Amino acid sequence: MNIEANQEQFLEELLSLKQDLIDALSSENVEKYREDYKGRYSPERFKEFFVEKAALHNIFKYVLIRMIEETMARVKVKLNKEGLNNWHEMSKNFRKDYILLFQFAETDVKREKDLEEIFIDTVYDESHLVTRTENVMLKYIPELAKYEFNSLSASSTLTLIDTLYGVEKREELQNFHQGSSITNFLLQQVGLL
Repeated sequence: MNIEANQEQFLEELLSLKQDLIDALSSENVEKYREDYKGRYSPERFKEFFVEKAALHNIFKYVLIRMIEETMARVKVKLNKEGLNNWHEMSKNFRKDYILLFQFAETDVKREKDLEEIFIDTVYDESHLVTRTENVMLKYIPELAKYEFNSLSASSTLTLIDTLYGVEKREELQNFHQGSSITNFLLQQVGLL
């Protein structure tokens, strides 16, 4: 499905993904990350910012992997319709384990020398946070597979970022806690950083 022609539906699905990730992460205790922020942010505000930044990191990781697979053709596609069909044919015992497939896709991208620094693990990739998001990603990976990320233009990418990570949120969150090299890379590619 062409993203340009179905931009509104695509953005709605990604906004739903973002909200579902935020909901999944909201029960996580993030107090251990707040040490340097005590006195600057209330526990509630810190958690709100941390959870949103973690959700965005996950979404942008997925988007960037799809772009690398389809637009740059640097690694074999795994997360689009073709990739999921291949996964179903090849793997009888893990057909519905899209989290494993997502991990394979991320590992493939990390093996590319010029891309590995973009995919350096951050605090948002810690196992307890990833565990909280797995069921959400499990639901959305097959739903988003229908989109052709090679149809995602620079202007659509900018619209995507503005929709998920608007100007006000970027100003609040950009220098908050640990950065995400994935998010920063996408912002740089569209001239927002």
